[in-house]
Amino acid sequence: MSDLGTQPDRGSGVDDNYRMPRVVRAAQVLALGIAGLGAICVASSGWLLGAEAAIGTAVPFIPAFLLGLVALTFNSEGQSVRIGAILVAVMNMLWTVPSITEGRPPGPLGPLVSLAVIVLLFRREARDWFEPQTWW
Repeated sequence: MSDLGTQPDRGSGVDDNYRMPRVVRAAQVLALGIAGLGAICVASSGWLLGAEAAIGTAVPFIPAFLLGLVALTFNSEGQSVRIGAILVAVMNMLWTVPSITEGRPPGPLGPLVSLAVIVLLFRREARDWFEPQTWW
C-alpha cells in the first residue's frame, strides 16, 4: 500500500485562500535575496576597504534595497503593491545594467533577478493573490 495519494493534515484554520502562491513567494524570495546580497556586499566592502568603498558599493544596490522593502509588503492586499514591485524591479534592472560593464556588483545578477521578479508578478496567480475576489 502506498500513501502517495493522501494529503498531509495542514492543521486547523489553514485555508488555501490565505496561502501565498508559489510565484509570489518566489518573487519575494528573489527580491529579498538580492537585497540581502547587497547588504552583504556593502558590509564586506566597508569592513575590508572603508566607508568610501562601502558607499560606492551601496549605490548600485539602492533599487534592490527598495525592492526588498516592497517585497516585505507582499502579504497586503491591492494591486498597487504588485505594480509598485514591478516598477521598482524595472528601475533595478535599468539601474544595474551599467554595473555589468564596470565589473561591479551586482553585475548581471541584478537585471536577471529583476526580470525574474517581473515575470513572476505578471502571472495570473500573482494577480489573483494581490486582488482577491470580493465578497458579494
